[in-house]
Amino acid sequence: METEGLTAYEEGWFSVLQELRDSPGVQVLNEFVGEIEPSADASSFDDLEEWEGIRLAPSYHDDFIRFERLGSQWQTVSSSAFVAGEFSLTPLPLAVHEDPPDFSSSLYSDRERELGDQLRIIDEHPFTGSGIYVALRLQAGIEDPEVWLSDNTGLWKMDLDYRQYLETLRLTKGAFGWQHLFTEAPVRSEQQFETVVNQLNSLLEVLPELFPDHDYTDLRARLEARL
Repeated sequence: METEGLTAYEEGWFSVLQELRDSPGVQVLNEFVGEIEPSADASSFDDLEEWEGIRLAPSYHDDFIRFERLGSQWQTVSSSAFVAGEFSLTPLPLAVHEDPPDFSSSLYSDRERELGDQLRIIDEHPFTGSGIYVALRLQAGIEDPEVWLSDNTGLWKMDLDYRQYLETLRLTKGAFGWQHLFTEAPVRSEQQFETVVNQLNSLLEVLPELFPDHDYTDLRARLEARL
């Protein structure tokens, strides 16, 4: 894969894709690396402040991918438990100017619709079409936006900021369910989270086997605290 002209941060994401491709225990089902989008630069953050009155902290202006889209869908083929994953990233300079997700359904409360208008998707699952996505909540006066997860169990605030989200995504490779390590969803007490609990247990059993060069100690400790 050609890496000439990429930033060090972008090369780091190419390494994630390479790790998935090189692992003998992983089958990559889909992978997408879009063209570098010329408009995906730091000037978008100035536009956001000028047009919408929302200013992001300077740290958001440093490291971001410029590809129109970058993602992978994968599954294990030889491990102690089955694990699958998916991610598809939108460059932050483009995501902040996209339309919010659709919250028009009557199934949503007024509170959820109000919150939905402030969300901008940064990661989603286009390959499986699961409808799961993760978004930033853009609010005037908030320079470090909240990160929210939307899945079939509801809408959940995550205990991560944007950069922490991406770093943990790189570690988990988008293994299904990992985001609930960082939500307050009642995974321990409600039956609807049985699948999530199984996913969390499996991914933290299998990922250290597949990627032994990475440290999953903190995620294991978080899982123990959640369960």
